[in-house]
Amino acid sequence: AISVLLAGVTGITEETVFRGQSLPTFANNYFEGDYLAGAVCSTLLFAILHTNPLGFFKSRDAFIDNSTLLILQLINGSTFCLLYLATGNLAVSIIAHALYDTYTFYKTHLVDVAGQMEYAERETSMPTCSSDKVEKMWIENRGEQWLKDAKQAFYLMDTNKDGTLSRKELRIALYSYGIYLSRAQSELVEEAADTDQSGSIEFDEYLDYIGP
Repeated sequence: AISVLLAGVTGITEETVFRGQSLPTFANNYFEGDYLAGAVCSTLLFAILHTNPLGFFKSRDAFIDNSTLLILQLINGSTFCLLYLATGNLAVSIIAHALYDTYTFYKTHLVDVAGQMEYAERETSMPTCSSDKVEKMWIENRGEQWLKDAKQAFYLMDTNKDGTLSRKELRIALYSYGIYLSRAQSELVEEAADTDQSGSIEFDEYLDYIGP
């Protein structure tokens, strides 16, 4: 119900703004009534406003990430725009937009996030250090609550649920906290934490890296 409500509000708002208002405004004010040109401009505006423009200038990795998102939004915007132009009915693009967002909200926030939280909760309640001795050492040094919080953070980042952290998982997790690392920076972090050079960060390595 929440996903449907959010998707409906988003679909109505964005289609009204970009297709219902921006498209004819561009067409009539700048292109002498050429709705195709108006559609191109409104779609570009739609795509740009769904990215972080400043991200293009942060680093090479940020540029690639934002370019990928821009292309995705151009495809989405073009699809909704074509539906509107083909039917002449704004309700059609609103419904299509709302259905797309319903799926996205449901899949991302209710399925993926809920599943990840359930996985993290389950792993947090289990012994996850390499031995009871190691776990006991961390409890004595930093406290049981600290270890529990460290476990939860680790397994929330472990999106493929393999019990280790890859460079990509670490980078994405830090990005969600507002910490943007370039590929080179995330490789340096992985190199420092991955003491056995296995190519991924195990839980014991993670504790050694954040614990001292």
